[in-house]
Amino acid sequence: MSDKMNALAVTKLGERAELIELPKPTADDDSIVIRTAFSGVSIGTEMWIAEGKRNDYGPVPFVNGYQATGTVVEVGRNAADRFAAGDFVAVFCNGAHAEYVKTKAHLVHKLSGETALRDCSFFVQPSVAANAWNLAGVNAGDVVYVVGQGLIGQCAAMLARLRGAYVVASDIAADRLARSSAYCADWAIDGAAESALEALKRRFPDGADIVAESTGFGALLDDAMSAARSKGTFVFLGWYPDRASFHYQTPHGKQLRAVFPCFIGDRPVREGVIRLIERGDLNMAALISHEVGWQESAALYSRLFTPARNEYNGIAIRWS
Repeated sequence: MSDKMNALAVTKLGERAELIELPKPTADDDSIVIRTAFSGVSIGTEMWIAEGKRNDYGPVPFVNGYQATGTVVEVGRNAADRFAAGDFVAVFCNGAHAEYVKTKAHLVHKLSGETALRDCSFFVQPSVAANAWNLAGVNAGDVVYVVGQGLIGQCAAMLARLRGAYVVASDIAADRLARSSAYCADWAIDGAAESALEALKRRFPDGADIVAESTGFGALLDDAMSAARSKGTFVFLGWYPDRASFHYQTPHGKQLRAVFPCFIGDRPVREGVIRLIERGDLNMAALISHEVGWQESAALYSRLFTPARNEYNGIAIRWS
């Protein structure tokens, strides 16, 4: 068998992706290697990296992506008691968009079968959201407002509703608003047509119990904080590439509690999310707008550097 594999690499920051050939990875003592079935493309954090606003993988060319599913093909010595060749798994990794992926065993999760391989290749975004809601203490009956309906915002809205909260969401993109209205939130506000803050306050004059800003755009922080009720909770759910600033008096005067979730939560959080996806309670299929074979992935990925990015939601690359 060949010791080479195909991979999707960013070859020019903010402009181009291409298919390249790389050596297949091999497992060390604490890792596993999978034959990738699907890798999930995030057009949020992942595009920060692809545009050079984060330097997670060094200079170009580099293989982007951090979430994938597939079949275990090699197991390191220290992971042999947990995984075996043939296991179906979901993994958090570096360089997910490739035929074979290597990652540390503690970031690998067994799946119950192969039927959810595509949907579980998007387990990271709901894990980020679930970790945030655990820290924020979302309860049944809370009014939760999620600013931004990218994948993390959509997953946050879905999960808050599963907890029994009344969920309000806002965005400016028609497709994201349509998905949010259909699958994620109880009420989706079109921020391109009206002030989302004013619309929220008309229905909830005291504000929302919990507000999460999920876009990472600092310009939205002031309105988002203004949407929270007195002594409510504010969640910094987005990732901010530079310094984040806001008018101090708003959270100060409201005595808001601030939550700064990071990463994808502890292992029980991730496993809980995967169970929800496999059972269909967390409808990730509704958030996947495009599925593409790896042979066509470079052309699609390069479009994400253009205004056409707004035509996409979740993108699954099929490698098997």
